[in-house]
Amino acid sequence: MLDKGRVRRAFEKLVNPETVELLLREGAERQPLKQARIEFVLAFVKGDNSARVAQHMARVADLAIAHGGVVHDLVGGLVVVAFGTHPALSVESKGRPALVDALQREFAGDVKIVHGAADGHYGLVGSEGRMSYTFLVPKFDEMLGALGRLGFGQIEEFQQ
Repeated sequence: MLDKGRVRRAFEKLVNPETVELLLREGAERQPLKQARIEFVLAFVKGDNSARVAQHMARVADLAIAHGGVVHDLVGGLVVVAFGTHPALSVESKGRPALVDALQREFAGDVKIVHGAADGHYGLVGSEGRMSYTFLVPKFDEMLGALGRLGFGQIEEFQQ
């Protein structure tokens, strides 16, 4: 059983109120994913220690939000950002390129970035035990592979 107050608090900044109420009434299984052109930035940061990595990740997240992006996940040095996955935010044509430029200027050799755009889907994915507001795009595994091959200080635009 979903804790309605917890769900509202968790999703109030990500999902419009009507979607949250629909989720609480009908459950996640009935929520269709929305289709959109999704711009994404995968930024992997490094630091001398875990505190520095966490500090870099927080700064990347702040910059992403300031450029109109949605931070979908932060894990192990990786920050996953997308544009076009929030109903209240439009894809700003300069959002992704401006974010990539800002990250490159601020982090130089402490970040590697794969970014691009693809037709995909977004919404709630998961089960009652673990649900995430996220996006799905083709070849995401290849994007991660490209990120892994890059050296720090390098940027690649992923073409689809």
